[in-house]
Amino acid sequence: MTTTSTRQWSIFFSYTAYSVVVVLVLMPLGVLLVLSARLPDALAAHPFATVLLLVQLAVGGWAAWRTMHHWSRSETSAGHGRWDLPRLGWLRPDRSMLVVLGLSAAMTVVTPMTGADPRLLIASLTLLLALLGMCWHWWISSLAAVVLGAGALALGAAAPPLAVGVLFVIAAVTSVRATLWLAAVVRELEDARHALAQLAVAEERLRFARDLHDVTGRDLSVIAVKSELVAQLAERGDPRAVEHGREVAQIARTSLAEIRALVRGYREADLASELRGTASLLRSAQASVRIEGDADLVPADHAATAAWVLREGGTNILRHADPSAVTLALGPDGITLTNDGAPDSGEVHEGSGLTGLRERLDPGSRLTVTREGGTFTLDVRFETTGEPR
Repeated sequence: MTTTSTRQWSIFFSYTAYSVVVVLVLMPLGVLLVLSARLPDALAAHPFATVLLLVQLAVGGWAAWRTMHHWSRSETSAGHGRWDLPRLGWLRPDRSMLVVLGLSAAMTVVTPMTGADPRLLIASLTLLLALLGMCWHWWISSLAAVVLGAGALALGAAAPPLAVGVLFVIAAVTSVRATLWLAAVVRELEDARHALAQLAVAEERLRFARDLHDVTGRDLSVIAVKSELVAQLAERGDPRAVEHGREVAQIARTSLAEIRALVRGYREADLASELRGTASLLRSAQASVRIEGDADLVPADHAATAAWVLREGGTNILRHADPSAVTLALGPDGITLTNDGAPDSGEVHEGSGLTGLRERLDPGSRLTVTREGGTFTLDVRFETTGEPR
């Protein structure tokens, strides 16, 4: 994952982590009920073993949360499994799992010494096996659950409820693994979405670099050649050096004017083409784009400004937000870009992008930005002196 997790992944991870913790903590208590143990009576009859079990449940839940937290911040495991689906990878157990192991060992010693109900020990070992199943292969915990059930049967547990308990443990471990696998799939999708957004921004930068190269490459080559010619003619005292020197200066002025025009509007880019390009750019980042109005509604004398607003605004949306829905509204009075996925807190600080937009606005036009509830709005109002095209 990236250093700054997306909002969708944070929400999904919290839901997944809490679900896993709840399943792991409640599973030992469910096993006690399945083994025909009256839960209040079994816990109250053996206070020391009960305290050990409850402490183990609390530490086990914390260990599961910490393990999930470390996993969410680590790099995605390489490779795919069967059917070309992402593997869950290795979850490094948190150190608190050693405490869970120690408490299970203590329960193994305390239960026969105090005459506690053996079903409390089974519940303790169930939690340990479930945690192991989360971090290692699921079949190890399932096999251990079968072995544990055989041991419980040897201790006098009834076979029907015991079989149900073993199946319950296997189902719980499998569901936890499936939940973690689903989290791995969502995480890989979020990584891919972030990569698409970065590629879209990089594509826009490459487009500008390509246009800049087309504008300046030929002129700079001509300037270099003519400058060498001027130097050679000047060394020989040839009067043609003056004429070629003036040509170099004229080419340089023309190239400078073209660069300024490029920065100002990519050589007067067509608004309709820019509208299609911005919508395609945002859709490539998996955002839903809705277009209200049409490029023909924008007055001709404001078309260049509108094209620049679309280009700069679309790029800024991908750089500073995590959009899922974007609205592009064009009309004779102005242009508005609205997107969700913006940071909820903090004031709107205008960087070089918004400052550059303000500098390129026509006299009488105005730009306003608002952010509320995760929605960012960039609105440009024109001075309505022109006619629609």
